Amino acid sequence: MMLRCSRKYDIKTDSIVYANNQPYTRQNYSSACISYVADTLFNFCRRMHMLKVDNAEYALLTAIVIFSDRPQLLEPHKVEEIQEKYIEILRIYVETRRPPNKCHFAKLLGILTELRTLGNINSEMCVSLKVQNKKLPAFLAEIWDIQDS
Repeated sequence: MMLRCSRKYDIKTDSIVYANNQPYTRQNYSSACISYVADTLFNFCRRMHMLKVDNAEYALLTAIVIFSDRPQLLEPHKVEEIQEKYIEILRIYVETRRPPNKCHFAKLLGILTELRTLGNINSEMCVSLKVQNKKLPAFLAEIWDIQDS
C-alpha cells in the first residue's frame, strides 16, 4: 500500500491521489485523528519522489516486499532465494540505468527497511482505529478496511 501511495503522490499539492481521483492531504489525515501516520507516510512519499523511482524500480521493490519473510512460512529459504533474485535484478537494473556513484541502489534498499516500519505503523493504526471505533472519512475507512460497527 505504501509503494502505491508513493506512486500517486503529487509533490505540488503535497497530496496522495487515490483511485477515486480525490487528493488526500495531511489535513485529511489529521481530520481523521491520524496525523502521526500522515507525517510518516507523506515524508516517505516525498523521499520516493525525490529519488525519482521509475516504474521498473517500483515493480522490483514490490516483488522484493512480496517475497519477504513472514511468520509461519513453510519454506522460508525458498522465499529468501526468490527475494535475492529480485534484489540482484534491481541492482543490475540500477547499475545500467542510473549514473554511477550516486548510491541509488543503497537508497532503494533503505526504502525496504522503511517499508517494513511503515507497514507496522499502518497495522497498529488500523487495530487502534477499530478498537477506538473512530469515525473516518468513508474512503479512508474503505482503504483500511475499517467499517462502521
